[in-house]
Amino acid sequence: MEAALHTLLMIEGSCAGNRGLREKLLSLEQKLASNQLHLAVLGQMKRGKSSFVNALLGAEILPTGVLPVTAIITEIKYGLAPDAAVIYTTGQREKVQLNTLADYITESGNPGNKKQVASVEIAYPSPFLETGIILIDTPGIGSTKAHNTRATESYLQHVDAGIVVLSVDPPITEVESHFIRNIREDIPKLFFILNKTDIASADEALHISRFLKDELSRLQMESPEIFFLSTRRALLWKQGSPGAVDSSGIETFEQRLRTFLREEKGQVLVRSVALDALQIARTLKFAAAIGARAQALSPLELDHKRTALDRLLEQTEVEVRELRVLLRQHSADIVARVETDLSEKVRTSIPTVRQNLRSFHSLHPKETGRAFGSLIENFLMQEVEMVFRSWKIREDEEIQMQLDVLSCRFVAQANAILERLQQAAGILFEIPVEHVSISCPLRVESHLHYRVERVFYSLDSFLVMLPRFLLRPLVLRRQSGGIGRLLDTNAGRIRYDYLERLQSSMAKFENELAAAVTMVTESLSSALHKRGNGPQGETGVLDSVIKNCIQLCVGHGS
Repeated sequence: MEAALHTLLMIEGSCAGNRGLREKLLSLEQKLASNQLHLAVLGQMKRGKSSFVNALLGAEILPTGVLPVTAIITEIKYGLAPDAAVIYTTGQREKVQLNTLADYITESGNPGNKKQVASVEIAYPSPFLETGIILIDTPGIGSTKAHNTRATESYLQHVDAGIVVLSVDPPITEVESHFIRNIREDIPKLFFILNKTDIASADEALHISRFLKDELSRLQMESPEIFFLSTRRALLWKQGSPGAVDSSGIETFEQRLRTFLREEKGQVLVRSVALDALQIARTLKFAAAIGARAQALSPLELDHKRTALDRLLEQTEVEVRELRVLLRQHSADIVARVETDLSEKVRTSIPTVRQNLRSFHSLHPKETGRAFGSLIENFLMQEVEMVFRSWKIREDEEIQMQLDVLSCRFVAQANAILERLQQAAGILFEIPVEHVSISCPLRVESHLHYRVERVFYSLDSFLVMLPRFLLRPLVLRRQSGGIGRLLDTNAGRIRYDYLERLQSSMAKFENELAAAVTMVTESLSSALHKRGNGPQGETGVLDSVIKNCIQLCVGHGS
């Protein structure tokens, strides 16, 4: 694979001007040279991902039993001695003690990520990390923290293999099914861990195993590798607790993991690189064929065909520009739909929340002062969550369906633009065409959740001093009158969350589409307009590279 990448870089260098293509090739070369495999531990919140990582390392490195902080990715690499560093959103890096990690990556230690932690890096002297593994503990998907799902999904582009942690209670949820369906084609290798088996009987475990295999098969996972595990028992056994025996299942999984690292790690890395290199090689081959054909033309013919190709490239640029405008219009339509739906939800919910507030007031007739204020605050927080929770689930599902349709539609349109360009260029220069297609889905997290901040913090000081018979009616009137503002304020947060996520995801999708088309257009333009004849026999060399990449993609060759 190294030779193939070097060849592509040499050929790309002969048709200067395609900076994006060169950067892509250099990044692939660097990935291959690093020989580091990013192995991510994935799954829904509270499935035991951090406990599983601790069991693999044989030590309680990561805090467990608490909610993870929003959007914290924790990378664990090999080191001669235990070490940890916190990377902030500003880029600042700070060394910390391992026993203080909870202060940075848990909700209790860092509520709402007020410390602005971007990620955490840990070094640990684990033999299995020494083989070139970077183990990643990811935030739980499908939690009530929006950035958890977003952080995990945005990190998937760096993942070479994954360990999906499930558990027996229940074995798999709809959120997990959706997540697995989305990642199965992007991550070359997936393992499945069924955790917490110590709370199930042997018969229950067998039934769960069959159910899980059927469900994964339904998600088009061929021969899924499922391992039964109790991380609690595994850690006790590894730490040498008195009377502990390895009934956890950890040794079985570790044996498979060692085999994978010894025999398959390199193949997974190479296959991952080969998939990208194959598209580049096909693009360069088509450009090289046009360049070779151009050399056989008379100056007059060449000038005529250059002019015609330039027109084709200009037309393609116009079509891509129009496609981007249309995509932005659809994005604006989705945001407008959210605006309308939210406004209607707020309007219809105000009477219900007011009635619930009166009922709550009558159920707590004796409380007064700050204690009463605290009760009201907590009640209103719960009401806000109840108002939007079921609405959000339905809205997320509707939007995701729209985005799936939109993604397919615009990828198909971009591919149609490419096909027209390649077909026309092929006819113009009388060469066969092997179409290069785009497959960049619109990646928006499957469940966009919201964060509700406290709005009603405390009662005014002068109200606290009032006697109960005056304070309670006054507080009730004040809070009842403010229900609309409270719901609208939180709807504004949800609205902003949708707007930010949609705009970010749409912009990334738009850029990926444009970059994929640009790779072809710039290669064609460079091949035809470059000075000199360039390397001889490029087409034949690229044929060899393409054949090699195909063999590597399907697991053959080296």
